[in-house]
Amino acid sequence: MEQRYEQEVKNYVKKDGIVAICVWLGYIILTTAYAVVTNMMSISGNIRGVVGIILSILLAIGVLILVKKSKQNLASVGLHKENLGKAIGLGLLFCLIPITVIAIIPGVLYGFNEVDASGLLLVLITTFFFAAHEDVIFIGFIQTRLYGLFKTHKAAIFVGAILFALMHVPLWIINGRLDFSQPLNIAMVFSAWISMHIIMVSIFKRYFSILPVFIFHTIWNYSFNFARLGTIDFSLIAVAIALIAACLLYWRSYKLAKKQGETEQKEQGDGFSD
Repeated sequence: MEQRYEQEVKNYVKKDGIVAICVWLGYIILTTAYAVVTNMMSISGNIRGVVGIILSILLAIGVLILVKKSKQNLASVGLHKENLGKAIGLGLLFCLIPITVIAIIPGVLYGFNEVDASGLLLVLITTFFFAAHEDVIFIGFIQTRLYGLFKTHKAAIFVGAILFALMHVPLWIINGRLDFSQPLNIAMVFSAWISMHIIMVSIFKRYFSILPVFIFHTIWNYSFNFARLGTIDFSLIAVAIALIAACLLYWRSYKLAKKQGETEQKEQGDGFSD
């Protein structure tokens, strides 16, 4: 199942890895500038969301142009139609975790947010663009090209996870969402970012498709809009539980897929022997 991922990442050299690091730095500079300017100008939430969507689209397009300029195809970042149905199914399967742990359970315990349908639709669209552009840039592009610098899966994915976590820091600081007086909470937030990246890479690797990552990442972020999470401690616990559940679900689906692959190989071998 993951053979295509293995084949793709072997193609990258040191230059690709350096380009990936440069893209990461450029991304941080541009998104930080966006946060600083919108805060200084006291731009309203709706307008800020529209500007954010436009910036997200432009950043993703910029990376895709870079891919084409490098004489690589869009499939190299997971944009293709192969195994489309299976990829969608995988994304939907993983969506059950945030819907249950982050939306339904807290909603039952603390109550659901009162949001009209049009408001939820707008939030869904905004959430999709914010999540999807990150997925194209960090999972499809940066993570795969890091193999040009780090030749083992553990090293490349760990570095990719650190870069993904650090990418959030400037924005969260500017928006006052990181409380450095609470080191335990900081550690849990960083662990959540790192774990989230590893899970999304694992989903991506299955069919070398960015589509299930789009679905999972969008619904993960979107689930936080449905329920009142109560205390920040419960919020972090809910995220931790969801991440653990996602890891277990992936491990289970991976074992089943591996078993199915071994069965198919055995059947093919029996066919040749006949």
